[in-house]
Amino acid sequence: MRIAFFSDNFYPELSGITDTIITTGLELQRRGYEICYVGPHYSPRDYRIAKRQHPERREDDTIDGMPIVRLPSLPLPFSPTGQSRFVLPLGGSFAFLAAFKPDLIHTQSPYGVGWEALHAARRLSVPLIGTNHTAIEDFFPVPPIMRAYDAWYYNHCGFVTTPYKGLITRMREKGFRRPARAVANPAELGAFLPATPGEKADHRRSFGLTGPVVLFVGRLGTEKRIDVVLRAVALLVKKFPTLMFVATGHGAAEPGLKALTRKLGISRHVQFTGFLSRATLPHVYKTADVFAMMSTSDSQSIALMQAYASGIPAVCARSRGLPDYTPSDCGFLVEPGDYRALAEKISLLLIDRALKERMSAGARNFVKQFSPDTIAREWENIYESAIDDFKT
Repeated sequence: MRIAFFSDNFYPELSGITDTIITTGLELQRRGYEICYVGPHYSPRDYRIAKRQHPERREDDTIDGMPIVRLPSLPLPFSPTGQSRFVLPLGGSFAFLAAFKPDLIHTQSPYGVGWEALHAARRLSVPLIGTNHTAIEDFFPVPPIMRAYDAWYYNHCGFVTTPYKGLITRMREKGFRRPARAVANPAELGAFLPATPGEKADHRRSFGLTGPVVLFVGRLGTEKRIDVVLRAVALLVKKFPTLMFVATGHGAAEPGLKALTRKLGISRHVQFTGFLSRATLPHVYKTADVFAMMSTSDSQSIALMQAYASGIPAVCARSRGLPDYTPSDCGFLVEPGDYRALAEKISLLLIDRALKERMSAGARNFVKQFSPDTIAREWENIYESAIDDFKT
């Protein structure tokens, strides 16, 4: 079977969508599928940024052996990643696709590249499957008509998936009526393992840490609500004077977060590591006792999956997709913005060793269902059904 993935977010843009569709494609390729991608053209600066995380990848028209068609694009202002592009859907993929002969097109977004996918599916007379990864209003101040547009676009697909159930409900409120269900994104977790006591001590020393560690991994965006975690830390250090909060990555909220850290008087308890390479990232998880995710935008959070694989219980906001991925045996849910409740749950995990160990075991067991192999099998069934339905 030949599958063409279309996405407005793709390599070298560093995003969860990029990672998950490449992971899915690689697993399907391993299972005998032929995969190609259609995405934006990016600038040399974007490739330099991506090289820090993927030094093995080259700036060419393939990724890990899978061909890529690049469409003309312009920088998108106010991009959450600082790399997003607005694509001109002028049919630049049609000649390649005519030769590739996809059996199915899988669109990952409803905008520029999404329009190219819609026209390509009609032109080639092949089924169109859609995935809506996130609610756009979580990232941009958009009018209500944009939510209606998303529903209208995905009504052109034979079948639609989202990472969490609530997003389907939100789409249906605006007129979406196609068959749909939640399908998790795959997470490549082989490098993320629980730390032994000795490993934890060694990795803490390497990062300059001493006491208990609360961790956040991801982009430092305003919608991630890392400010809530900082306010919780200001409460926690009164009870745990050696506690450290470690936050990785960069983002538009970084200057404001550092200013808040100084205002709260907790600078010596907070470490902003900046960018960490893929090789280093598993090591920072080995320092942590609790993972804190107070985001109001995440559909799933691959960083949360990495924490679970590392045996780290989590405290998450009861928002968007996080409740679907925070069962009671993996961690706690608190209301968005409630830093006092966040501090209370973190404190409980730091004090109650038996509870923390139970949740650590529960997290490691829970995350197994998101392996690339397991998720690829789900996609195989969806693709085969979509092709059969299209024929009839």
